[in-house]
Amino acid sequence: MTVSTIWRRLLAIPPRSASFAGLGFAPCDAAVRGRLEKVLETFVLGYNLSLEIADPELLAATLHRQLDAHHVGFAFEGAGMCYALCDLLAPWRPSRLRAFLEGPGRDHDYIAAVGAGFALARLPWGRWLWPSYSRRLDPLIVWCLPDGYGFHQGIFHPRRYIAGRAAPPAVLPPFARQLFDSGLGRSLWWSQGAEPQRIARAIDGFAAARRPEMWCGIGVAAAYAGGAGDNALLALRDLAGPYRADFLSGIPFATRMRQKGRNPSPVTDRACELLLGLSAGEASDWIVEAVERVVADDSVEREVRLRDSYLLVRQRLVEELRNSAQGESPCRIPAHGRQPMIASF
Repeated sequence: MTVSTIWRRLLAIPPRSASFAGLGFAPCDAAVRGRLEKVLETFVLGYNLSLEIADPELLAATLHRQLDAHHVGFAFEGAGMCYALCDLLAPWRPSRLRAFLEGPGRDHDYIAAVGAGFALARLPWGRWLWPSYSRRLDPLIVWCLPDGYGFHQGIFHPRRYIAGRAAPPAVLPPFARQLFDSGLGRSLWWSQGAEPQRIARAIDGFAAARRPEMWCGIGVAAAYAGGAGDNALLALRDLAGPYRADFLSGIPFATRMRQKGRNPSPVTDRACELLLGLSAGEASDWIVEAVERVVADDSVEREVRLRDSYLLVRQRLVEELRNSAQGESPCRIPAHGRQPMIASF
């Protein structure tokens, strides 16, 4: 047995780790559970294939060949975790994650970078490497890592981070702690079985300052992963109450990931139509325009614009959603099909 084979076996994730029973989640509707477990299984598949297939180009082609459009993004998320783990275990080498995000994984760069946040959580010293590691990545992408970190902790450590409502790691800078809560909120889609009442109760248990990002995370999960149907989406919209705009603001982030990845899903299309009254393409173009306005805003220092790009964009979306709900002005939707000036977005 070669050293590389031993290494792969040590790092591999057993498929059974994706089951609700193995994760200790409460029972939920069997059909919903099956769809959500399929997402987790696909993540694990992408991660394990990244260990087996050394050539990133071949890996990307294999993922596209084996998986349908709805699920393939989750496999790229698993690949992102694998490449980031390799980076963190061998920090003296050129970043495999960055090469993947700028190469064969570029169309799925956001969700792959979310997967990279799992690696920060998996390694005991991962969070301490955050400042140096984040500087190796595109600043318009790096915000995804703390989001993935929070998602990981919500999925694998719900007793501490959901029931116990533990704070994000103090070593993370303030903007990253806020993003941690977005991922933590997104994890509730799985741990609470996509059941609206359970999700709302769980979020209500947190301090009010943490709820907006958590509701946004639910919006992303509901639109990108789906699995629960129209009634659940409408119930969440109503249960979000004062955080309705935060919940709805997550949907364009989901649509843009699918638009850029060229992996549309009827789940995402339906969430846009039902909750925003827009097509997925229109919602994607909306967020692209918001990013361009944030990056071009000279009233904010360039370093801050790039570092806080996600937070500034989401703030704009929330403001426009609230204005639209109050009849003050419609959401600013650009012409469908326009190409973003910001290439990485």
